[in-house]
Order: sequence, then C-alpha cells, then structure tokens
Amino acid sequence: MSERTEEKNRDDLRRLQLVELDILKEFLRICKKYHLRYYALGGTLLGAVRHKGFIPWDDDVDMGMPRPDFEKFEAIVEKELPDYFHYLSYQKTKGYTHYVPRMTDSRVKVVDESALVDREKDAWIDIFPLDGMPGNKILRKIHCFRLLTARARVNYSLFSTNVDMKRQDRPFHERILITAGKIFPVEKIFRTSRELDRLDRLMKKYDYDQSPYLVNFMGIHKLKEMFHKNNYGKGADYTFEDVKLRGPYDYDFVLKQMYGDYWNPPKAGEMNHHNTRIKE
Repeated sequence: MSERTEEKNRDDLRRLQLVELDILKEFLRICKKYHLRYYALGGTLLGAVRHKGFIPWDDDVDMGMPRPDFEKFEAIVEKELPDYFHYLSYQKTKGYTHYVPRMTDSRVKVVDESALVDREKDAWIDIFPLDGMPGNKILRKIHCFRLLTARARVNYSLFSTNVDMKRQDRPFHERILITAGKIFPVEKIFRTSRELDRLDRLMKKYDYDQSPYLVNFMGIHKLKEMFHKNNYGKGADYTFEDVKLRGPYDYDFVLKQMYGDYWNPPKAGEMNHHNTRIKE
C-alpha cells in the first residue's frame, strides 16, 4: 500500500470518527436531559483511557445502558432526534435485524465489508443493554450457556449478512461454528424474528437492579464483559475527544479482563479493524 493510499485511509477513518462523535453527543444530550445511566464500553472505554479519544484505528462507538434506563431511552429517543438522526431496533425498524440498537446519521453512508455480503448503512453508534446476572455461581453458569446458545442461533439465522468473516482473533470453537455455517443451510433452519425474541427473553431474565452482576452479553467479548457491579460502581468520568464520558469506576479491572495488557497497543497486523468505510 502506497503512502498516499495510507494517508487517504487515515483521513477517511477520521471523517467517520467525527461523524460518530456527533451522534454520540446527541446520545449524551438525551441521557443528561432525562437523567439516564450509561457507560462507555469496550473499545470506546479503552480509547478514553489510553488515547483520550478514539483508538486511532477504530471505527465504532459502543455505549451501554442498564436495562431499566435503556427501556426509558427507547420510549423517548425518537421524539428527541433531529430529522437526519434515527434510532434503529429490531422490534421497531423494518429490515433491521441486529439485536443491538443503533443511533444513526442518515446523511452519511457507510459500506460494511465484514460479512459475506457487503452492506450499505447509515453511520452509527451502538447502544447495548446491560443486563443482570445471578449471584449464584451454578445459576450463572447455566444462564451463560443458554445465552451463548441463543446468540449462536441468532447468528446462524443471519449468517451471510451479520457474521464478521474477517475477524482474525476468534477462538477455536467459533471457527468451528462458522465452518459449519458455511456448509449447512443454517439461514433456512433458524428464523431470525423468532430467535431474536428468544434471545431478548433470556437477556431480561434477571432484573438488573436486583442482580449483583451485570453483563454486556452482545458485545464482541461476550462473557468477558460480565462483571460484579462493584467494578462499575456509580461510574467515573473519562475524557473522550472533546466530551466527558461516564465509564466503569474500576476501569483497570474491566479493561484487564477484556484485553489483558491493555496499555500496550497491538502490532499493526493485529489491530482490530472493523472493515467499514464512508461511501464516496
């Protein structure tokens, strides 16, 4: 790749990040207006801690909301948004098949090249519901297994469009499942609407405010994003670009569980690009 091409790619990525930052600011405005709890998650939290903003090669924003606040947010968000911003959820938006809702900016189109079939989408940020997990270890393990099974069924129902085929760091069992998905007609076996509803019921099984543990199960790290609530506490503020984001109080514990030695960025070939680009 030439130096000129690399520079253009960096410029395009930064353009996308700034669009996402504008969507994020609208999300924060609504949360502040209605006193809703939220937390920066995953790469967004890591970017805030390590870079004071976006991870330089990252192209998405992940925010999480405790389920009670998430449901309040869903009830009011559409009336709060300007005309060019939209809220997408599988329950309300025809043709939208992700379990995790998004806030989008319809003025900016993005090409997602991660799955078997490229898809054009509006620029977006993800908003993850945070759900309760039981304190009893055995019950927690049983619930984890049921969640993993339900998520796999959803992914099989959307195999050609929603499964990231270019991700390099998948564990062995996920590679086996993906291989099986390429061989068998899994999209004909599992009906998406039914599987999403099944997953939704399981996610809500344990009341968030009454549970000692929480999980962002639909994040890329799945059960690595399960923590005792003491790790989140009432949260703490972190600088992210030109805004302040609320994140888990014990960010060090959270990021170590998810990323290991998170202070040292990965080598260039191991950076987790999300295979999206702004459509020219």
